Amino acid sequence: MTSTFSTISSITLCEETMIAGTYKELSFDAFDADSNPIDISSFTYTWMLSPFGHPEVVSVSKIGVFRSDISNKNRFTIYLLSTDTASLSGKYIHQPVISGNPGYDFRLGQGYINILPANG
Repeated sequence: MTSTFSTISSITLCEETMIAGTYKELSFDAFDADSNPIDISSFTYTWMLSPFGHPEVVSVSKIGVFRSDISNKNRFTIYLLSTDTASLSGKYIHQPVISGNPGYDFRLGQGYINILPANG
C-alpha cells in the first residue's frame, strides 16, 4: 500500500485489513499543495498505531525508512514485523509523521487498520 498526503490538506489514508502477526509494508509519498513531490530525504519518519477511539494510547510505533532504492525522493516505508501485531485485534487508527527540525512535524494523514485475530 502506498498513500499520499500534501503539506496543506489532511487526506484520509486508505483503509487496510490485515491478520495479526502478519508482516506488512506501508509506504507513504509526500507532495506539496500543487501535487509536486517533496524531497524528504533529510527528514525523519515515524508511524503510530492507536486503538480506535483512544488516540492517547500508542499500541505500535515504528521508525520509517527512506526509500533510496527508488528514483523519487518523496517516499518512506514502515515495516511491520510479525511480532508487532501478533497480540492485536480490532479497529485501529494509524498516522505517519514526517519530522524536520524540532517542532516541525507533519501529521497530515490518518486511516483505519482493521486487525483480524490469527487462527490458532
